[in-house]
Amino acid sequence: MHRLEHLNRQDVVIEELVIHSIEMGIYLAQVNYDDKVAFLVDADNRPQRFLSVEQIKQSLSEATVKAAWLQHQSAYDEMIGGPDKVDNSLRIPV
Repeated sequence: MHRLEHLNRQDVVIEELVIHSIEMGIYLAQVNYDDKVAFLVDADNRPQRFLSVEQIKQSLSEATVKAAWLQHQSAYDEMIGGPDKVDNSLRIPV
């Protein structure tokens, strides 16, 4: 687990940030920091929800982020009865 208050500092270098687009404007942030890949969590240790990519970027504005991606997985194949286990992820740099 990673928390914003531990990561949003000038001495922190985040190797990779993956922003997961979940549904209807909800985003989760997964961070690779200190050789540990984990989602950002809130005070209750639940995945922290964000309302925009910009909100995540601002929340980590003090840290150095080496690579950042926006990732979206479509449920379209599941809805139309497509083949199982097909990776339909879209991943773009942000």
